[in-house]
Amino acid sequence: LLSCIALIILPQGSKHHNLYGTSAGLSNTFHRHNIASSLNTWNSDSDTTDFRILRGLYDPLPRVHCNGTVVNEGNKTEIPKWVNKVTSGTMTTEEGSPHELYFEVHHRLPFNSNKHDYSTARQQSGLVGLVLHGGPGSACFPKHTQFFSPDLYEYVVLLDQRGCGRSTPLGEVKFNRLELLVNDVEMLRYHLIKESLIDKWVVGEEENEQLIQSTQEQDRNHHPWDVILGGSWGCTLAMAYAFTHPKSVRAMVLRGVCLFRKKEIDWLFGNPPSSSVVTPRTGGSKTSNLRDLIAGGSSSVSLTALERQSVAAQLFTEEWKEFSSDIEHDENNKRSVLHSYYHRLLGTDTNSRYKAMRSWFRWEMGIYGNGFKKSEGSNEDENRLLIWDPSISSWLFEDARVHNHDSIDSIHMEENSSSNYEIFLQSLRRLSPSSSSYTSSETDRKTFAPLAIEDITGANAPDQGYTKGSGTSFDPTTYVPAQAMLTCYYSVNDDYCIHPYNSFLSLNPPPSVPLSSWFSSELPPSSSSKSYESSVSSGRPFPLPPAIAIQGGNDAICPADTALDLHNAWQQLEIRIALKSGHSMYDPVIAGEIVKALERFGRSLMTEDRGGSDDGYGR
Repeated sequence: LLSCIALIILPQGSKHHNLYGTSAGLSNTFHRHNIASSLNTWNSDSDTTDFRILRGLYDPLPRVHCNGTVVNEGNKTEIPKWVNKVTSGTMTTEEGSPHELYFEVHHRLPFNSNKHDYSTARQQSGLVGLVLHGGPGSACFPKHTQFFSPDLYEYVVLLDQRGCGRSTPLGEVKFNRLELLVNDVEMLRYHLIKESLIDKWVVGEEENEQLIQSTQEQDRNHHPWDVILGGSWGCTLAMAYAFTHPKSVRAMVLRGVCLFRKKEIDWLFGNPPSSSVVTPRTGGSKTSNLRDLIAGGSSSVSLTALERQSVAAQLFTEEWKEFSSDIEHDENNKRSVLHSYYHRLLGTDTNSRYKAMRSWFRWEMGIYGNGFKKSEGSNEDENRLLIWDPSISSWLFEDARVHNHDSIDSIHMEENSSSNYEIFLQSLRRLSPSSSSYTSSETDRKTFAPLAIEDITGANAPDQGYTKGSGTSFDPTTYVPAQAMLTCYYSVNDDYCIHPYNSFLSLNPPPSVPLSSWFSSELPPSSSSKSYESSVSSGRPFPLPPAIAIQGGNDAICPADTALDLHNAWQQLEIRIALKSGHSMYDPVIAGEIVKALERFGRSLMTEDRGGSDDGYGR
């Protein structure tokens, strides 16, 4: 639910990938239908040096100034291989909507060291990546582009969702729900084609005219996003988008898996049961048992009340006490505290909104920063991964570190006996099995309305935001806490905001729809085939694109339950659980896994685009 609020807080001592190194890679190939071994076609030589490092973000690229000169502020000594030309723009939304969306296209171009200038084109086109930020209510930042290899991804597109970042009006909740955000992502793709902002998507004048006049997606000249990176709430949006427009995205990387289910909302913001014994975070048997399991020791894990709670308030007691102070609890309404914040954050009292925002972020950041209690002692397990490998339909352990700066292959570790994995996976779960859940019969055909709010248009004026370092003085009476407002709005009105994706995201399709037809990674038929036409006309959804999910085992914002539940429904999804990591995409292990996943997809898709026989993605 929470994106990275602390985006400017980087892990200490994290190692950054050398941007100017050579690409190296494929040892296996992960096909869309299954995983199969493949000859290594990328490694130019082998590195037998036995040292282990975590992959890190790429260095920031020198930017092309508006006058065409290259500004290399971050790295003045080395000659850059790539430079970054940024094009920003805005895009209007549907008629009647006040939203205007801000986006950036980061174009990585080769630098000519002889002429101290950059080329306007590559010898061969690279891939197009899209970042979907979290929240709801967060924003995209240029640092997000540093997860993408410039050797593979020629373009990285950043989109600030409705009411977020530099999109306007800031914090606006009207005309703001998941279905419209899905439309925005598709219309952005359409807009980039029409405006010729992606070189390899440029079409001829006649094709462009047909594209402009066409209202049918299958009639448009098709140029999909190569890879979508979605984090936290961005996972929800990515999944809904891929479900609606399966031919518009080739692969996905999901970080901090969130599907915005009722049990996930209630976990983060629900009142603790009045009859429960609230137990603070003081360690307990859980972490030591996890350590034993990782080491191949004890296989018995006792799931105590501490380990399986229905709400975070039962573990983060001091933080919850502060968050819920001066609020009357309604035993008949599990979300009474959340509703109280709804009226404060979305009301007209600006002072009350500011105080509520501060308290809201203290609660979220308390969970975000602390996570679940980690085992004390050595750091020997800090880099351990638990992985679901669809190629062998099995769980295994790996070390997140690699043998060289360009490798995408984690280090294999000795596996425990297969009987341990189910026990281990259960120990990662935090949500109570009795938590509220959605059933498809409840709301499939209903028309929802959001909880009423007061008119706060004046407080949402585009010029009333505040940006740190902007030179403007901070005025709490005009500050718009967009992330708190939108997260609260979506959480209170989840049925309304998520409709019509309730069944899909709750992993609970109607009885007439087989679960396997919703959650698989087989390729849809080509657009020229008759089966494509019949599928579109019948409204039958295509399977999802190949995806890699990266999850923190100590993530208390989005606990591992959702990733594991999604795995049970979608066996072709590769899951990589960083056992000691939390929610942050800048956690050293999580960041390294994102970089490796994007490179695996990138190398395979580039091989496919070059006419190779590989139609999957590399590992």
